[in-house]
Amino acid sequence: MVPVVRYFGLHRIVARVFGGDITPAEEVLGPGDDADVAIVGGIHGDEPSGVRAVREVLDSSTNLQRPIQLVVANPPAVASHRRYIDADMNRVFPGDPASEDRERRLAAALLKTISDCGVVLSLHSTHSYDDPIALVSRSHPEVQALAARLPVSHVVDQTPCFEGAFATSAPVLTIEAGRTRTEEATENARQIVEAFLQLVDALPGEPVETDSTYYTMTEAVSTQPDANYDLLVDNFEVVEPGTTVARSDRGEYVADSSFVPILMSETGYDDILGYKGAVAGETLSSARNAWGVSPTPRN
Repeated sequence: MVPVVRYFGLHRIVARVFGGDITPAEEVLGPGDDADVAIVGGIHGDEPSGVRAVREVLDSSTNLQRPIQLVVANPPAVASHRRYIDADMNRVFPGDPASEDRERRLAAALLKTISDCGVVLSLHSTHSYDDPIALVSRSHPEVQALAARLPVSHVVDQTPCFEGAFATSAPVLTIEAGRTRTEEATENARQIVEAFLQLVDALPGEPVETDSTYYTMTEAVSTQPDANYDLLVDNFEVVEPGTTVARSDRGEYVADSSFVPILMSETGYDDILGYKGAVAGETLSSARNAWGVSPTPRN
């Protein structure tokens, strides 16, 4: 038995290895034991802002009004400060409990861990953008409704591009809190956690809502192996045809059609520059029309 110890919230959560296997680390805080709301951090081990943010909110919030399940999804990657060990966990859902890859086993275990939860907040950070971004799936209108009430300016349907993502397998609201390993990302994540807990009636009060723009991811932009890129456009600023999007030591990438850059960065991914997108609407209703989503009766 080998303990991997990390702080999450007010408690030490210990993930133990039994017979070489590892499970997500979890804890329930607040009154009662049957949590149907969860907050997940540590899917990527090199993105610490989510774990830190939850700790800060809960350190200052002693009046939780319902039980909240806290989960560190990938303890070995968090312990080693690496994005992943065997495979990118956010690309292998629903996972496989019999896989040789640790992340595939962890993905399957995480879905089991949060199976009783009606909604899940999953916290990430990014190399591409300073402000928080909400990522949703068109399969979960209840998650879209929550995203629309959070203090975020950009809400993105990731469905066409993120095959194997956590949010495509469960009712998950994913937040990219800001640039990884910055205090700003931790503070952004802290504000999002507090607002989320208010929306699910775990903390008193109402979050300050922000006018959001809604987008659809349309395709990934591939990079050439071993090329070094300089990104020349800004995320969420419309790129017109003929614009030089990026330069590398192997040439230029010039836009052949209009698009909105989403999560584009020189260093964020191994084999892509980021994603192209399109505006879906300025309201949740118009975005749902573009996504082909019928609203739930309560929204």
